[in-house]
Amino acid sequence: MYTVDAVEQRVIGVIADLTRDWDVEIEGGMTSDTTMVGDVDFASIDFIQMAVAIESEFKTKLGFQDLLMQGGKYVDDVTVRQIAEFVAGRLNNGVPAAPASPAVGETQRVTSVPEAQRVTAAMLDSFRGRFPVRDLHDDGTPKNERAVFVLSPPRSGSTLLRILLAGNSRLFAPPELHLLPYRTMAERRKALTRPHTDHLLEGVARALMQLNGWDAARALAFVADCEQQGMTTKAFYRELQAPLQGERLLVDKTPWYIVDVDILKRIDRDFVDPLYIHLVRHPLGMVRSYEESSMQRLLPPSAAQDGGIGSRELAELTWLLAQQNTLEISKQVPAGRWLQVQYEDLVVEPEAVLRRVCDFIGIPYESAMANPYDDMDRRMTDGVASASRMSGDLKFHLHNAINPDAAVRWKRFYSEDVLGSPTRELAAALGY
Repeated sequence: MYTVDAVEQRVIGVIADLTRDWDVEIEGGMTSDTTMVGDVDFASIDFIQMAVAIESEFKTKLGFQDLLMQGGKYVDDVTVRQIAEFVAGRLNNGVPAAPASPAVGETQRVTSVPEAQRVTAAMLDSFRGRFPVRDLHDDGTPKNERAVFVLSPPRSGSTLLRILLAGNSRLFAPPELHLLPYRTMAERRKALTRPHTDHLLEGVARALMQLNGWDAARALAFVADCEQQGMTTKAFYRELQAPLQGERLLVDKTPWYIVDVDILKRIDRDFVDPLYIHLVRHPLGMVRSYEESSMQRLLPPSAAQDGGIGSRELAELTWLLAQQNTLEISKQVPAGRWLQVQYEDLVVEPEAVLRRVCDFIGIPYESAMANPYDDMDRRMTDGVASASRMSGDLKFHLHNAINPDAAVRWKRFYSEDVLGSPTRELAAALGY
């Protein structure tokens, strides 16, 4: 049996390690009554990193969503003691009580917004201008072998789909690679070496660790050598595909590829008959998830400019930009290499959707695919150094099963009337 006091000391150690480099001083040190938001200044992403770190400490899945989310939204705050009681209860196979400080009252459903806050075509044109023109000319080498690309904006379920696909022995689906927007590995390093984006560099190293059985130091050293040599990203893809020996297909799911049509054009230019999975989610489902996850902290630098745009509008603009760019590319791809999948179907009927995907790719369906929390090392749900550095949706770590309620939970918070007319029209064209 785990005692709450013993668990609490280990929880305090985890939180102290997580916040070691933060400019936070707690008079008298961390105690049972220390609150994560009020005293330690946690944001939602920090709760997720804490959950991952605690699960790593105790080497078991705990299902932190039952502690951190009440009534469809995050709790306002939680104390060290409440965390310890929850963890001890789960470790002892109990069902802990809900936290004592749930979010106050029900969130009022937003049914309308002022016209000035509605996304328009002019706002989208301005948003497009935030993204830099890139030099993505071909390096003149032959095309790489076939690969599978998942195209979707962030907060659309691509991490879940990626992890489900990684459960198939014929696929290699690593964390986000962030390769296509850059011509060389050195350019990639320069662009992503910033606060809140430097972890995006690690997906390629984690892939190399899995492919070659390397430790983190060797994988990172190999990537650094590629950067120093001026290796092109096209050539780096070959480094990832070579160990697969044609027996497995590489899957690249990196949501930010969708910000620029020129990035997406590289796929057919650089790969032999690549396959595309267009993952779509209702725009307000993405908006709500975007807001909950403090995504502004994780945006590429060019997109994160404030510009007086609220988080809801920013999320909607990202959805709209992504879908317009993706549909433009779809017109240039033969129908047999393009599959559209709805996130809502994926979380409600995962096996049926995965069977469709496997038929599309031309591989057998494997039953292990439908349980994303089995064999997590193979599915690469951790980062190079820790799970909390995984390049992708860290909220994956809050759960211990696919949640079908995620398909419609946004309806508690928003009416479709808040969307701008360009978004509503495109959503209808996509089947919503």
